[in-house]
Amino acid sequence: MRVILVIAKNTFRETIRDRILYGILGFSLVYVAITYLLAKISLGDPVVLKSFGLAGIYFFGSIITIFLGASIIYKEIERRTLYFIFSKPVSRLQLVLGKFFGLFAAVTMTILIMAFVYFEVMFYSSGSFDTPALLAILFQILETGVLVALLVFFSTITTPLTATIIAVMALFGGHSFSSVLRTAHEIGGPLYGFVQSIYYLLPNLEKFDVRSAVVHGVSFSATSILITIAYAVCYATVLLSCANFFLKRKEL
Repeated sequence: MRVILVIAKNTFRETIRDRILYGILGFSLVYVAITYLLAKISLGDPVVLKSFGLAGIYFFGSIITIFLGASIIYKEIERRTLYFIFSKPVSRLQLVLGKFFGLFAAVTMTILIMAFVYFEVMFYSSGSFDTPALLAILFQILETGVLVALLVFFSTITTPLTATIIAVMALFGGHSFSSVLRTAHEIGGPLYGFVQSIYYLLPNLEKFDVRSAVVHGVSFSATSILITIAYAVCYATVLLSCANFFLKRKEL
Protein backbone atom coordinates (compact mmCIF):
# COMPACT_ATOMS: atom_id res chain seq x y z
CA MET A 1 0.00 0.00 0.00
CA ARG A 2 2.87 2.37 0.80
CA VAL A 3 4.34 1.89 -2.68
CA ILE A 4 0.99 2.74 -4.31
CA LEU A 5 0.72 5.90 -2.22
CA VAL A 6 4.26 7.00 -3.15
CA ILE A 7 3.56 6.53 -6.88
CA ALA A 8 0.20 8.26 -6.53
CA LYS A 9 1.80 11.19 -4.72
CA ASN A 10 4.50 11.60 -7.38
CA THR A 11 1.92 11.34 -10.17
CA PHE A 12 -0.26 13.94 -8.45
CA ARG A 13 2.67 16.35 -8.12
CA GLU A 14 3.72 15.82 -11.73
CA THR A 15 0.16 16.38 -12.94
CA ILE A 16 -0.49 19.62 -11.06
CA ARG A 17 2.75 21.05 -12.46
CA ASP A 18 1.54 20.56 -16.02
CA ARG A 19 0.96 23.87 -17.81
CA ILE A 20 -1.91 22.37 -19.79
CA LEU A 21 -3.78 21.86 -16.52
CA TYR A 22 -3.50 25.51 -15.53
CA GLY A 23 -4.40 26.73 -19.01
CA ILE A 24 -7.59 24.69 -19.25
CA LEU A 25 -8.47 25.35 -15.61
CA GLY A 26 -8.10 29.09 -16.20
CA PHE A 27 -10.46 28.98 -19.18
CA SER A 28 -12.94 26.90 -17.19
CA LEU A 29 -13.04 29.35 -14.28
CA VAL A 30 -13.66 32.24 -16.68
CA TYR A 31 -16.43 30.19 -18.29
CA VAL A 32 -18.14 29.51 -14.98
CA ALA A 33 -17.94 33.20 -14.10
CA ILE A 34 -19.45 34.16 -17.47
CA THR A 35 -22.50 32.02 -16.70
CA TYR A 36 -23.45 34.63 -14.13
CA LEU A 37 -23.64 37.26 -16.88
CA LEU A 38 -25.68 34.89 -19.04
CA ALA A 39 -28.11 34.43 -16.17
CA LYS A 40 -28.49 38.22 -15.95
CA ILE A 41 -29.11 38.47 -19.68
CA SER A 42 -31.79 35.76 -19.42
CA LEU A 43 -33.65 37.82 -16.80
CA GLY A 44 -32.06 36.02 -13.86
CA ASP A 45 -33.34 32.56 -14.80
CA PRO A 46 -31.45 30.20 -12.40
CA VAL A 47 -31.91 27.28 -14.82
CA VAL A 48 -29.62 29.02 -17.32
CA LEU A 49 -26.95 29.59 -14.68
CA LYS A 50 -27.10 26.00 -13.44
CA SER A 51 -27.15 24.44 -16.92
CA PHE A 52 -24.23 26.45 -18.29
CA GLY A 53 -22.25 26.18 -15.06
CA LEU A 54 -22.53 22.41 -14.65
CA ALA A 55 -22.02 21.82 -18.38
CA GLY A 56 -18.84 23.89 -18.27
CA ILE A 57 -17.47 22.00 -15.28
CA TYR A 58 -18.15 18.71 -17.08
CA PHE A 59 -16.66 19.82 -20.41
CA PHE A 60 -13.44 21.26 -19.01
CA GLY A 61 -13.09 18.42 -16.50
CA SER A 62 -13.27 15.89 -19.34
CA ILE A 63 -10.76 17.84 -21.45
CA ILE A 64 -8.30 18.01 -18.55
CA THR A 65 -8.68 14.28 -17.88
CA ILE A 66 -8.07 13.28 -21.50
CA PHE A 67 -5.09 15.57 -22.08
CA LEU A 68 -3.34 14.54 -18.88
CA GLY A 69 -4.27 10.86 -18.94
CA ALA A 70 -3.61 9.86 -22.54
CA SER A 71 0.13 9.42 -21.92
CA ILE A 72 0.05 8.56 -18.21
CA ILE A 73 1.95 5.27 -18.61
CA TYR A 74 3.09 5.52 -22.24
CA LYS A 75 5.47 8.39 -21.41
CA GLU A 76 7.08 6.25 -18.71
CA ILE A 77 7.66 3.54 -21.31
CA GLU A 78 9.09 6.05 -23.82
CA ARG A 79 11.40 7.61 -21.23
CA ARG A 80 12.39 4.11 -20.13
CA THR A 81 11.82 5.14 -16.52
CA LEU A 82 9.91 1.90 -16.02
CA TYR A 83 13.23 0.05 -16.05
CA PHE A 84 14.29 2.07 -13.01
CA ILE A 85 10.88 1.70 -11.32
CA PHE A 86 10.72 -2.06 -11.79
CA SER A 87 14.32 -2.51 -10.65
CA LYS A 88 12.88 -1.79 -7.21
CA PRO A 89 10.29 -3.89 -5.36
CA VAL A 90 7.40 -2.42 -7.37
CA SER A 91 4.85 -4.61 -9.13
CA ARG A 92 2.95 -3.78 -12.34
CA LEU A 93 -0.28 -3.61 -10.38
CA GLN A 94 1.18 -1.15 -7.88
CA LEU A 95 2.31 1.09 -10.74
CA VAL A 96 -1.12 0.96 -12.41
CA LEU A 97 -2.97 1.72 -9.18
CA GLY A 98 -0.54 4.47 -8.19
CA LYS A 99 -0.86 6.17 -11.57
CA PHE A 100 -4.65 5.86 -11.43
CA PHE A 101 -5.08 7.30 -7.94
CA GLY A 102 -2.57 10.10 -8.56
CA LEU A 103 -4.23 11.29 -11.77
CA PHE A 104 -7.72 10.77 -10.35
CA ALA A 105 -6.85 12.89 -7.30
CA ALA A 106 -5.43 15.70 -9.47
CA VAL A 107 -8.44 15.81 -11.79
CA THR A 108 -10.86 15.59 -8.87
CA MET A 109 -9.11 18.57 -7.30
CA THR A 110 -9.64 20.64 -10.46
CA ILE A 111 -13.32 19.63 -10.59
CA LEU A 112 -13.76 20.69 -6.96
CA ILE A 113 -12.07 24.04 -7.66
CA MET A 114 -14.46 24.67 -10.56
CA ALA A 115 -17.37 23.50 -8.42
CA PHE A 116 -16.37 25.92 -5.65
CA VAL A 117 -16.46 28.83 -8.10
CA TYR A 118 -19.81 27.59 -9.43
CA PHE A 119 -21.35 27.46 -5.95
CA GLU A 120 -19.98 30.92 -5.14
CA VAL A 121 -21.51 32.37 -8.31
CA MET A 122 -24.77 30.53 -7.66
CA PHE A 123 -24.96 31.78 -4.08
CA TYR A 124 -24.21 35.34 -5.13
CA SER A 125 -26.86 35.13 -7.85
CA SER A 126 -29.71 33.47 -5.95
CA GLY A 127 -28.78 33.94 -2.31
CA SER A 128 -28.98 30.20 -1.61
CA PHE A 129 -26.66 27.21 -1.81
CA ASP A 130 -27.36 24.91 -4.78
CA THR A 131 -27.43 21.67 -2.75
CA PRO A 132 -28.83 19.41 -5.54
CA ALA A 133 -25.82 20.27 -7.71
CA LEU A 134 -23.62 18.34 -5.27
CA LEU A 135 -25.03 15.14 -6.73
CA ALA A 136 -24.12 16.25 -10.26
CA ILE A 137 -20.57 16.98 -9.10
CA LEU A 138 -20.35 13.61 -7.33
CA PHE A 139 -21.51 11.76 -10.43
CA GLN A 140 -19.06 13.69 -12.59
CA ILE A 141 -16.24 12.61 -10.27
CA LEU A 142 -17.43 9.00 -10.61
CA GLU A 143 -17.46 9.30 -14.39
CA THR A 144 -13.99 10.83 -14.23
CA GLY A 145 -12.80 7.75 -12.34
CA VAL A 146 -14.05 5.52 -15.15
CA LEU A 147 -12.45 7.77 -17.78
CA VAL A 148 -9.11 7.84 -15.92
CA ALA A 149 -9.15 4.03 -15.67
CA LEU A 150 -9.90 3.83 -19.41
CA LEU A 151 -6.97 6.12 -20.19
CA VAL A 152 -4.61 4.20 -17.91
CA PHE A 153 -5.58 1.00 -19.71
CA PHE A 154 -5.11 2.34 -23.25
CA SER A 155 -1.95 4.18 -22.24
CA THR A 156 -0.36 0.78 -21.59
CA ILE A 157 -1.13 -0.60 -25.05
CA THR A 158 -1.20 2.32 -27.48
CA THR A 159 0.07 5.83 -28.23
CA PRO A 160 -1.27 9.01 -26.60
CA LEU A 161 -2.97 10.10 -29.84
CA THR A 162 -4.81 6.81 -30.19
CA ALA A 163 -5.72 6.82 -26.50
CA THR A 164 -7.10 10.35 -26.88
CA ILE A 165 -9.22 9.36 -29.89
CA ILE A 166 -10.56 6.30 -28.09
CA ALA A 167 -11.37 8.33 -24.97
CA VAL A 168 -13.27 10.94 -27.00
CA MET A 169 -15.18 8.19 -28.83
CA ALA A 170 -15.97 6.52 -25.50
CA LEU A 171 -17.31 9.82 -24.15
CA PHE A 172 -19.59 10.39 -27.12
CA GLY A 173 -20.58 6.73 -27.39
CA GLY A 174 -21.11 6.30 -23.68
CA HIS A 175 -23.55 9.20 -23.63
CA SER A 176 -25.45 8.48 -26.84
CA PHE A 177 -25.17 4.78 -27.66
CA SER A 178 -28.50 3.88 -26.07
CA SER A 179 -30.31 5.80 -28.83
CA VAL A 180 -28.21 3.95 -31.42
CA LEU A 181 -29.18 0.67 -29.75
CA ARG A 182 -32.88 1.56 -29.95
CA THR A 183 -32.54 2.35 -33.65
CA ALA A 184 -30.68 -0.92 -34.28
CA HIS A 185 -33.40 -2.79 -32.37
CA GLU A 186 -36.04 -1.35 -34.69
CA ILE A 187 -34.02 -2.42 -37.73
CA GLY A 188 -33.31 -5.87 -36.26
CA GLY A 189 -31.15 -8.58 -37.79
CA PRO A 190 -27.40 -9.09 -37.24
CA LEU A 191 -26.92 -5.34 -36.88
CA TYR A 192 -28.77 -5.31 -33.58
CA GLY A 193 -26.60 -8.08 -32.13
CA PHE A 194 -23.43 -6.27 -33.21
CA VAL A 195 -24.56 -2.92 -31.79
CA GLN A 196 -25.74 -4.59 -28.59
CA SER A 197 -22.32 -6.18 -28.01
CA ILE A 198 -20.62 -2.79 -28.42
CA TYR A 199 -23.21 -1.21 -26.12
CA TYR A 200 -22.34 -3.57 -23.27
CA LEU A 201 -18.59 -3.15 -23.82
CA LEU A 202 -18.66 0.64 -23.73
CA PRO A 203 -19.01 2.36 -20.37
CA ASN A 204 -22.61 3.50 -19.91
CA LEU A 205 -21.83 7.11 -19.08
CA GLU A 206 -25.49 8.07 -19.22
CA LYS A 207 -25.72 6.69 -15.69
CA PHE A 208 -23.62 9.63 -14.51
CA ASP A 209 -25.38 12.35 -16.51
CA VAL A 210 -27.81 13.82 -13.98
CA ARG A 211 -27.10 17.48 -14.70
CA SER A 212 -30.37 18.17 -16.51
CA ALA A 213 -32.37 16.29 -13.88
CA VAL A 214 -30.67 18.19 -11.06
CA VAL A 215 -31.29 21.53 -12.73
CA HIS A 216 -35.00 20.75 -13.03
CA GLY A 217 -35.33 19.52 -9.45
CA VAL A 218 -35.58 15.76 -10.03
CA SER A 219 -34.65 13.74 -6.94
CA PHE A 220 -32.79 10.42 -6.81
CA SER A 221 -33.16 7.54 -4.39
CA ALA A 222 -30.28 6.35 -2.25
CA THR A 223 -30.48 2.98 -4.00
CA SER A 224 -29.97 4.45 -7.47
CA ILE A 225 -27.03 6.50 -6.21
CA LEU A 226 -25.38 3.44 -4.63
CA ILE A 227 -25.92 1.41 -7.82
CA THR A 228 -24.21 4.12 -9.86
CA ILE A 229 -21.29 4.23 -7.43
CA ALA A 230 -20.96 0.43 -7.59
CA TYR A 231 -21.06 0.52 -11.40
CA ALA A 232 -18.23 3.08 -11.53
CA VAL A 233 -16.08 1.11 -9.09
CA CYS A 234 -16.64 -2.20 -10.90
CA TYR A 235 -16.00 -0.82 -14.38
CA ALA A 236 -12.85 1.00 -13.27
CA THR A 237 -11.63 -2.15 -11.51
CA VAL A 238 -12.04 -4.20 -14.69
CA LEU A 239 -10.15 -1.62 -16.75
CA LEU A 240 -7.29 -1.42 -14.26
CA SER A 241 -7.10 -5.22 -14.12
CA CYS A 242 -6.80 -5.25 -17.92
CA ALA A 243 -4.08 -2.59 -17.75
CA ASN A 244 -2.16 -4.72 -15.25
CA PHE A 245 -2.62 -7.80 -17.46
CA PHE A 246 -1.20 -6.16 -20.59
CA LEU A 247 1.58 -4.34 -18.74
CA LYS A 248 2.79 -7.66 -17.33
CA ARG A 249 3.15 -8.96 -20.88
CA LYS A 250 5.15 -6.02 -22.15
CA GLU A 251 8.85 -6.58 -22.70
CA LEU A 252 10.47 -3.98 -20.47
